[in-house]
Amino acid sequence: MYERPILAIIRENLGSDGRLPRDFTMPKDPDDESGLYFADGAQDGITYFHTQPVKLNDEEAGLLVDALNAMLDGHSDIADELFLKLTKTRRAFEFGGVLSDIIEEQANSINPIHAYTYGMHLVTMAKDKELVKIGLALHYTATEDKLKNFKQIITDLAYCNEFTWFCLPIIEKWDGGNDLIFEIARHVYGWGRVHACVFLEPETREIRRWFLTEGVDNGVMPPYTALEAWNKSDAASLLDGHLRQEDFTCISRIMAALLDEGPCRGISLVENPESAICKFLNQARNFKLNADDYEVIKTIEERWDRDNLIASLCEDLI
Repeated sequence: MYERPILAIIRENLGSDGRLPRDFTMPKDPDDESGLYFADGAQDGITYFHTQPVKLNDEEAGLLVDALNAMLDGHSDIADELFLKLTKTRRAFEFGGVLSDIIEEQANSINPIHAYTYGMHLVTMAKDKELVKIGLALHYTATEDKLKNFKQIITDLAYCNEFTWFCLPIIEKWDGGNDLIFEIARHVYGWGRVHACVFLEPETREIRRWFLTEGVDNGVMPPYTALEAWNKSDAASLLDGHLRQEDFTCISRIMAALLDEGPCRGISLVENPESAICKFLNQARNFKLNADDYEVIKTIEERWDRDNLIASLCEDLI
């Protein structure tokens, strides 16, 4: 646990443009004696991409219920302690959605205002990262009008990779929320950008172009955002038309990231991947290829060596 509220730490590092420096990282928690180092947002990102959701056990579920009851009774200190105890075995990422569902499903018996008030107490005053995330999760059901005085706080936290994921479900419901998520995606680098790519919708030509040119430049590993870049740039449709060299190079980089399914699934989740690959290879005939392009083609050739059409297209190019 930090000596000061986390919001204060973040706000004192905001630049004149209202954003955190690209290389900002949360200072090491003085109580963390594990000796392990995770980049901001990494533990939640690893949970999202590499683990299957596991329900809370009976003891954990009991702690959650007790914490909620303490919150509703106005005993914030007790609720803090109970939530903090729960986070010793479960990260907020694993039960934040459960909190939101309980508040929404029991709206007749739980006054959401109590949840929002306590949640903002955590967001502004908590000295523990997981408690801040719980505070944000308690606002998932909040409408924009309920957050008039707190929107800037949530926006400030969103520029920190550790909290981006928890801020975006709130921001996406605001008027102009997708535009703000685009702004955040362009100015965070690391797991925050990975998470922002999940939430960002390709509503405009500018956003689709950004996914094409920068969608796999995430500061972690290109495969983590490759599928988002492919789908949200509409790369499959672009391959049906006339491409410029720059566009082909961008699609080639996305294809390389899709083919690298070590960190997470990519090309196997593309709709009709063989068709997409054939279109890519046919387009490759029209351009001067570099070493990276040839590496992509070799990877395709090795993986689809039993597909006669793909194998033939690869052989012609190589």
